[in-house]
Order: sequence, then C-alpha cells, then structure tokens
Amino acid sequence: MRKALSIYMSDLKQLTTNWAAAVLAAGLIVLPSLYAWINVEASLDPYDNTVNLRVGVVNEDRGAELAGHRFHAGKEIINALRNNHRLGWQFVTKAKGMEGVRKGDYFATIVIPEDFSANLATIVRDRPKRAVIHYYENDKRNAIVPKITERGVSTLSAQVGDEFTAIVNTVLFSLFHEAGVTLEQQLPDIRHFETLLFRLQNDLPTIERQLDKASRDAAQARQFIQRAEQLLPKAEQVVNQGREWLDGAGRFFAQTKETPRLFMAPTEAWLRTLEELTVSLEQWAAAPPRSDDDFERWAATGKAIATDGEQLLSQLDDALHRLEGAADIDRPAHLRNALIRLRQTFADMQDMAMRPAGQSFETIVEHVQTQAAAVDAAVKGVRQAYEQQALPLIQTKWAEMAPLFQQTKQRLENMAGVISRLERLFTNADRDLKATEQWLTAAKTEYPFLARHVSELTALVAKMKSETDINELIHLLKQDPQAKGAFLAHPVDVKTYRLFPLPNYGSGMNPFYTVLAIWVGGLLLVSVLVIDPFRENGNTARAMYIGRLLTFWTLNLLQAFVVTVGAAMFLPHIFIRDPHWFVMFGLLAGMVFTVIIFTLVSLFGNVGKAMAIILLVLQIAGAGGTYPVELIPPFFRLLNPWLPFTYAIDLMREAVGGIVWENVRRDVVRLCLFAVAALLAGLSFQAPLSRWMRVFKEKVAESKLFH
Repeated sequence: MRKALSIYMSDLKQLTTNWAAAVLAAGLIVLPSLYAWINVEASLDPYDNTVNLRVGVVNEDRGAELAGHRFHAGKEIINALRNNHRLGWQFVTKAKGMEGVRKGDYFATIVIPEDFSANLATIVRDRPKRAVIHYYENDKRNAIVPKITERGVSTLSAQVGDEFTAIVNTVLFSLFHEAGVTLEQQLPDIRHFETLLFRLQNDLPTIERQLDKASRDAAQARQFIQRAEQLLPKAEQVVNQGREWLDGAGRFFAQTKETPRLFMAPTEAWLRTLEELTVSLEQWAAAPPRSDDDFERWAATGKAIATDGEQLLSQLDDALHRLEGAADIDRPAHLRNALIRLRQTFADMQDMAMRPAGQSFETIVEHVQTQAAAVDAAVKGVRQAYEQQALPLIQTKWAEMAPLFQQTKQRLENMAGVISRLERLFTNADRDLKATEQWLTAAKTEYPFLARHVSELTALVAKMKSETDINELIHLLKQDPQAKGAFLAHPVDVKTYRLFPLPNYGSGMNPFYTVLAIWVGGLLLVSVLVIDPFRENGNTARAMYIGRLLTFWTLNLLQAFVVTVGAAMFLPHIFIRDPHWFVMFGLLAGMVFTVIIFTLVSLFGNVGKAMAIILLVLQIAGAGGTYPVELIPPFFRLLNPWLPFTYAIDLMREAVGGIVWENVRRDVVRLCLFAVAALLAGLSFQAPLSRWMRVFKEKVAESKLFH
C-alpha cells in the first residue's frame, strides 16, 4: 500500500510542479463540464419552440346539417388552430400545402376533406361513417418532428371530437328537453292512461263474459232475422191478397149510389109484406064473427095473421142486426120502439084470439079492432122510421165505405213498402250480424293474447311506477341542454398533481448529460494519461494499479465536482432541488465510473478503451436516460439492470426532483457493487494478464499503426 501511495504522491507532485501537465490536467477537468452544460442548455425546453415547426393546413369542408342545426366542422377547426400556438400552422391551399411538405418547407400538411362535416352528421344514421382528416408528413426532415406534429394532429382530432360531441349532445339534450316538456304536459293523460290500463286489467274477466254473451246474442239475433226473412214472403202474400180484395170492394162501393137501396131490398120486401099483412089484419078486424062458430074461424085467422106478423118481425129484426154489425151502425130509436110495439101488439092479438075467460065476444072483437088499428099505426111508424132514419143512415155509411177502403188499401200499400224495406234491412242485418259473429269469434280467439299482453304491460307499468319517479325523470329531461352537452363532451377534468415538478425539459435531461459527461471524462483521462507508471524501486503490478487508480480517481472526482457544481450554480435555467446531494451523487458516480474504465484499460490496454466506449454506447441506449426503459427494445431492457448508468442517472434524478431514500439506498448499493467488482477484477487479474498484455502491446507496436 505504501508503494501505491508513493506512486500517487509522485503523480500529484508532477501535476503541481509541471506547468504543462497542470494545464493539460485543468483542460481535462473542465472539458467534460462543457460537454454536459452545452447539451443541457441546448435541450433546455425544445417543446416550447414547436411554434417554429411549420405545418400546412388545408380546409375543403363544405359543412352539413344535423337535426336542423347547420354546422361547419372545418371552419371550427381553422378557428381553433388560429388560437393554437403549439405549432406553426400555415393556412394554405391544397396545392401549396402538398408542395410545401414535399419540398420540406412544411414538416407536415393537414387536409380537411369536403365531406368532413357530412360524415360527422351520419351519426344519426344506422351506419355512421367516420370523418377523416388527411395528414401528410415528411419523415426525412427529422425523426422527432413527425412525432410532435402527429401528437398535435391527434390533439386536434380529439378537440374536434370533443366539439362535435358537444354539438351532438346539445342536440340530443334539446330533444330530451322538448320530450321532458311534452311529458310534463301529457302527465295528466299518462296518469289517466295508467288508471285506464289498471281498470282494463280488472275488467278483463267481464270483457271475456261480455264477448261470450255478445257472441250468443248475435247468433240468436241472426236466427230471429232468418226466421223473419222466411215469414216476410207470407206477409207480403197476405198484403197483396188484401189489396186485391180491397180493389174489388172499392169498385163495388163506387159503382152506384143506389147500391144501398139494393142492399136493403130484402128489408123493404119484408116491410111491404108486413104492410100487406096489416091490410089483411084490418080486413080481418073489420069483419067480426057473428056466432061462436064464426068466432073460432075468425080467431084462427087472426092468430095466423099474428103468427105471420111475428115471423116477419123476427126476420126483419135479424136483418137489421146483421146490417148493424156489417155497417157498424146503431138502429134508430124510433124504428127500435116501433118494432117493439108491433111485436107486443101481435102477441096481444094472439092472446085475444085464445078468448080469455070472462071476456065477452064483443069485448074481444072491440079489443082486436083496437089492436089492428095499433098494428096499422105501428107498421106506419116502422115504415116512417125506416124511410127517414135507417135508410139515410145506411146511405151515409155506404158513402163513407169507399174512402175507407181506399185508406185501407193505401195502408196495405205502405205495408208492402215496409215489408220490402224490411227485406233489405233484414238482408243487411244478416250480413252485418254474420260479420259481427266473425269479428266476435276473432276477438274471442285473440282475447288470451290481449289479456296476456295487458297483464304484462300492467306489470311493467307497476314496476316502472315502483322503481321510477316520473317527476324526477321529467326534471332530468328538462335540464339545460347546453350545460349537459358541454358536460358530456368533457365529463372528466384531469387535475394533475406534480409530485416532483421540474420547470423545463433541460432540468429533466440534466442527470443524463451529467452522468454521461462524467463517463466521457473518464474516457478522456484514459486516452490522455498513461495507465502504467514506470517500474521503479521494484513496484508491483498491484501497487502500480492502485497508485495510478488513485490519481485517476482524483482527476475524475474533480471533473465530477466541476460538472455538478457548475450545473447547480452557473446554469440559471436548470433546476436542482438538492444541489449538495447532486454533487455528492456525482462524485460517487465518478468514483464508480473511474474504477470501471481504469480497470478495463489497465487489464486490456487499447482493447479496454474500446470496451469502455462500447459500454458507453450500450448505456446511452439501454440505461433509460432519454426514453423510459419500458419503451426501448427487449434486448436493451435485459441489459438495463446490468448497466452502471441506470443507477447513476436514477441517483442524479433523485437529487434534481426530490429524494426518495429507499431509491437512493438501492442505487448506491448497486453502484458500489459495480465498483467493488471492478476493483476486485483489477486486483485479481492485474498480475496474470500483465505479461500477456505486454506481448500484445509489443506486437501492436511492431505494426507501426497503433501506439
């Protein structure tokens, strides 16, 4: 160890006493810092300057209508881009835009086609068509710019989607609002319908019974009509016969005015016979008997005359009775009284002809003569009553019969018309009843279907009523369409909490460039300084390894100190939350990197330098310094845990953003393991490999191509 310290002290003396060595050492100490600082400043915040990225914008959209609302999505995009300063939007024609992106004047060109709004409006159709924005980019200009412009277009597309969603939602909620107002207006009708529906369900059994009853009643009514149709021809026949008889009777009564007298001829004949009998009676009474024997003959003659008179009166009375019934007239009072007196007189004459006991012959004759005179007077009274009362009354009734028959005939004709109408009515009624029977049969067939669906609908309404408050639904539908549309277009606001906030991109890249500068500083040292000290005083390989390693450590620590302190103090825009830990972690990284690089070169010479450069390249790609480890290819993800950069960069990030000590302890331990492994390798393989490497170096020198 003393020999190693002796070598180290000798190196320090040379650096401090030899001004040329001191100048060179100072340059080596400062040079890595310049590399880090320049790169950090250059990448301070490149995404703040994206406004300088020229992107052509072409709008050919013609607009469209959606539910009566005219909208122009292309113009909305242009207006949004005019207020968007993230990229350098150039509003040009399609020809100029395509030429610009082809020549490289524009990094990209966006073309909004003429059917852009029309395609958006197809959202209300069964098969909506997606709207398309055509994006043309020039990838050869730069590898990063297409990603930036593509992200801008994606943001633009999302913004257009949000705006269109807001329009659609506003339209939909306007319709909902109208539906809510209509629903509120129709609420009484809805309640009434609900009541009717439940009442209908309760009345379904009654409806079924009524359908059965109506079906039976329709069948019975149809049978009645069919029977009536069968009877109508008979009724029509009777009416026609009555019309024919009335025609004949009417003609008979209208033929002559003497017809009543002809009709009364038998009665007049009886009256004449009666008058003749009265003459015979008078003659008989005028020739009284002279003796008892004559009296007997005389009495028999008178009795015969009285008997004939009674028979004539009976025949006359029967004829008058028939006339009264046929002509619907009452017998005149005088005629009736005269006939009664005449009948009584004939009866008395018969009694007198029997010669009652105790009466004298003369008395009987006198009485008979008196009765004969009475009979004559009665017969004259009958004739007078007949001529003055009975015959005029019959003639009057006779004259009234013709109009009566005409009226009856007219009624029969009316009845015939009624029968004709009844035939048509019954025919139509039979047809209608047949249709009614068919309808009732169909209704009875469909009744189970109706009853089932009414029950299901009633159950659904009851469930909706129990689970849904229609007033609340109306309240929801009537809310402000604009507010609801805007809310659904942006239903979620992301509130970002930056746990370890950094003000700019350069501050985030500072750990990577600082660690990279420290490694580059180590490479500069092994490229400029001599690795193997001159063998003096019997120094061993291990002593020379440790002694010269201490020198490299010193210089690299100075490099790391300058890089970290300069970044913390002299870069005004670079943010470091814990500057002292930033310096300490930088010094630790320098110590680990130095022992790794120095060991490689010490063991393998120029080959070791190449190995250190290769390791640098692998670490730049696989340590996650610029891109997250999750984004790099699988091979580099496998390498990541085995690279010192991984843990050195993480340590520096802890100091820049804010320390999580669990992460610090893990990274420090793993960095130290790299250093210990490199140190053990250097101490273990220094002596065995030195002889072989000396031979290798001599052969290389012989080529006179390498030093």
